[in-house]
Amino acid sequence: MVMTWSAAIAAGAFVVLVTGILLVLRAALNRLGQVQAAAEAMQKDLHKLSLELSGLVQPAEDTIKAAHRQLESASKLFEAAGQIGGAIAHTTSAVERVTSVLSESAEHHAKRYETKRQVGDALEWAELGMAAWQLWQTSRKTAAPSEDDMNPYQNRNPDQ
Repeated sequence: MVMTWSAAIAAGAFVVLVTGILLVLRAALNRLGQVQAAAEAMQKDLHKLSLELSGLVQPAEDTIKAAHRQLESASKLFEAAGQIGGAIAHTTSAVERVTSVLSESAEHHAKRYETKRQVGDALEWAELGMAAWQLWQTSRKTAAPSEDDMNPYQNRNPDQ
């Protein structure tokens, strides 16, 4: 009888063990189904996202190309501005040299004795001309008749 009981207990334990294993396998299969469904949903999302990204790649590439062209144009503009600045600096330098030469030449001529004498003579002639003009103006004013002499009817009363 002990053997019968032992066999019965062993058979019961085996049935419980097999039932437990079957329940665990069923739960694992359910979990695996959920994971598979989640993986399929992610795959759909990734496919949708890849389509959207591929749609954005071309406009992004066009934008990058346009920005590159604009940067090249700006580079040429800055290069031209630099060349203009160099030309202005060169012109300014040339004007400064010409001014310096003219200034030195004028200073040299002013220092010469003959130039001083000629300037003095010119000033004397200008002074003589000014005196003659003033004398002529004075004599002209004294020789001109006064306004009273020119209009004899001015002081008369119209009733007379």
